[in-house]
Amino acid sequence: MCFIVDGSGYVEDGREIFDDDIGEAPTKDNKNKAEKKKKNHNIVKPGTKPKSNIKSMFMAQAAGGSKKKQEKDVSLANDELLGDLMADLHKGPDAGIKPVPIKLKKKPVGSTKSPLNPFSTSTKLASQSLNVKPIKQEIRSSPVQKQSKPYTAVLIKKPLPKPNIPDTNDYDEVDGMDIETADTSVQNCTEQDDSGLMELNDVDFDENVDEEMSAGGDMKSVKVKEEKEEIPLEALSTGWTTFKEEMGSSQSEKITDIEVDSSHLPLVTNESGDQVLRFYWLDAYEDQYSHPGVVYLFGKVWIESAETHVSCCVTVKNIDRRIFVLPRPTKYLKGEDTGFEVSLVDVYNEFNERVAEKYKIPKFKSKKVTKQYAFEKVEVPVESDYMEIRYSADSPALPSDLSGNTFSHVFGTHVSSLEHLVLETKMKGPSWLDIKCPQISTPPISWCKLEVFVTRPDHISVVNDASLSPPPLVVMALNMRTLPNQKTHQNEIIGIACLVQNSLAMDKPAPKIPFQQHFCAITKPNDCIFPYDFREKAQKENNMKIECFPSERPLLGFLLAKIHKIDPDVIVGHDIYGFDLDVLLHRINVNKTAHWSKIGRLKRTKMPKLSGHPGMKSGYTDKTSTCGRLVCDVMISARELMRCRSYDLTELTNQILHQKRKEIEYEEIRNMYLLSPHLLKLIELTLLDSTYILRIMYELNVIPLALQITNICGNVMTRTLMGGRSERNEYLLLHAFTEKNFIVPDKEYKKKQIVNEGNDDEDLDGTRTQKTQGKRKPAYAGGLVLEPKKGFYDKFILLLDFNSLYPSIIQEYNICFTTVNREAVNKSINSDEGELVDVPDSGLEPGILPTEIRKLVESRRQVKQLMKGDVNQEQYIQVRR
Repeated sequence: MCFIVDGSGYVEDGREIFDDDIGEAPTKDNKNKAEKKKKNHNIVKPGTKPKSNIKSMFMAQAAGGSKKKQEKDVSLANDELLGDLMADLHKGPDAGIKPVPIKLKKKPVGSTKSPLNPFSTSTKLASQSLNVKPIKQEIRSSPVQKQSKPYTAVLIKKPLPKPNIPDTNDYDEVDGMDIETADTSVQNCTEQDDSGLMELNDVDFDENVDEEMSAGGDMKSVKVKEEKEEIPLEALSTGWTTFKEEMGSSQSEKITDIEVDSSHLPLVTNESGDQVLRFYWLDAYEDQYSHPGVVYLFGKVWIESAETHVSCCVTVKNIDRRIFVLPRPTKYLKGEDTGFEVSLVDVYNEFNERVAEKYKIPKFKSKKVTKQYAFEKVEVPVESDYMEIRYSADSPALPSDLSGNTFSHVFGTHVSSLEHLVLETKMKGPSWLDIKCPQISTPPISWCKLEVFVTRPDHISVVNDASLSPPPLVVMALNMRTLPNQKTHQNEIIGIACLVQNSLAMDKPAPKIPFQQHFCAITKPNDCIFPYDFREKAQKENNMKIECFPSERPLLGFLLAKIHKIDPDVIVGHDIYGFDLDVLLHRINVNKTAHWSKIGRLKRTKMPKLSGHPGMKSGYTDKTSTCGRLVCDVMISARELMRCRSYDLTELTNQILHQKRKEIEYEEIRNMYLLSPHLLKLIELTLLDSTYILRIMYELNVIPLALQITNICGNVMTRTLMGGRSERNEYLLLHAFTEKNFIVPDKEYKKKQIVNEGNDDEDLDGTRTQKTQGKRKPAYAGGLVLEPKKGFYDKFILLLDFNSLYPSIIQEYNICFTTVNREAVNKSINSDEGELVDVPDSGLEPGILPTEIRKLVESRRQVKQLMKGDVNQEQYIQVRR
């Protein structure tokens, strides 16, 4: 229903609201009625004012004119507050109140709390540092002088304003000022009395403080928050720009790839007039299971056309097994002595008919040799005739306890091909070699620039020319940033930073320019993302070369490609054998990254057997993955060359470089992915750790010392850098006894005995079946130790401290395997009483062991004498052992 509203209420008109005629247009009659009902604008109710418009306003102004308002006199007599303020203004400043001056501490030029950082992205950042713990400190100021007029205490809640203090750097520059004037002003400032000055250097004016003024005018204590004195993340000092300016044009950021024409070998003519390949070997590797009888030598050769040294791989093939067979005095038959003398022909026939057929040796060579023996087997004569047999390394090795009717012992059954090559050619550490009859390897088997192979080990000879210096090495300092995956609980690589030194002399001090090239790469964890503006800021960054990758796999591929292109001879890292290398190989294996063997120089397709969990200590197979490149672990080298409480990177940086290193926890790394400045700072700290690693290697002189030790002992330099002291002594004696025509004993790998622990009753019942390793008593009696006599000694006590007691005794009494009676030693070991062995006769020729010890002691004495004088750094490197 519809209703019509009038003055009295609602009236029903009898229509429904859904009728169709409501929306129709009004008729003509309705229009006329509506027009009649319109109001007349000329009719105005009495008592109301007519509406004014713009026309009436101007007419009124023209008729009456504008009236000015009358000014009223204003007096200050009735306003006490305004009167007091005006009186103070006319009175001027009060001489009794003296403002407290502000004393600023001027810092010297270049002083900073943080270490120099050549990779800083910005000098000042607005964002706050991470993990800064505020410390509240109470500062009480001196009381203000009392005023004659008391003041009311007012509680101020506003922050203190920042004083208009110029920057510290503004005090260091004097522009447009005469030098004498500046000196006079500085002198006047220093002569002023500093009493009553308030220290404001430690006050943070940005914090809200509660200031209370007492009625007497005394200012109460003000609590100010002060930051902890630690290295803020954004406040790390910068120095990378200055560092680049100091290096100048010597810094070559471009990596030049040298192409070598392998069809023409760089041959030279030796003293004999033969065309040889002059080759400096650094590392050696053999795979006695997959490729027996083959040794790979890695080093460098000189290319005249390129005027530089390039990497080279020399493959030595056909290294035979060499054994020595000791004939019996008489022939045995079914374990019984027949009494017939044995000749070398009888030994040859038995070996050919029985041994070669049984162990599937198709062919062998034999000859008669005379050798000496001086070790634990008493039944072996001191000097005797042996039959030397050589056969291919593809055939199996003979057992060490093999014997027959015509021979009693076989020596050298398990000697490796590398040991045979080193002892035969007398290769004592890295040195220059002449390679005769080299042939080009096809297809390539390594990642080196040049590859050759020789068919016989006799084609290799050592160059004894002192004028030839070692070639410079390419060194890469590698530092990885890892982060555990929260789901898989495995370490993942999120960033790498590398520094490259193109020319490091092995026998000279560290270069003045630590590195010429650098690069870094970063990716994001699975549960993080890059900041929205990180890629843009990384591209604009001039101080660091940053490569961003979406995942871990392309980052690993980038690292392997860089290693292949730079082709470093030495890879330096901290705990690289204990952590980095194992994690790197595991992540390459998980991501199935191609060409994993580029981390070394030998092309291989099968990944070595890795340890169970990534991050554990690397095994032997892990260490062989870098064959061809020397790996220097500064943690292992520091353990050998210095004593320190801890050998982590932070402690080594503090002890050796005298700098403080910033450590970052895993949770902080995740938080750094929130902001681009923090993520750039993470990359900068990773690069900074690389500089620490490289400088520690320089300070410890790791490469020159390792070279000298390897040349003395005659082993492989890679093993020297691993810190194996027993292997050094082993190769030192191997070379010495081999040169004296002695047969060296075979290595014995005995399994530890396993015995049952516990009571016999438990074993009989079967309730205890656990087996543990038993302790074996020593086979020797040891040194004589006298029991001390108790009592008080009031007389003089003589203390004898021998320098190198055991080596001195060995030299004094000529104690050696070759001089001591072996039968007496054997009886002393087997007897329960422990009979003493007679001292060797003084008329005997000096043994091998005293001779080698005397060489080392005399060399050490000469070095100490030279170090007492004035020697430069290069001479110090040469004489230090």
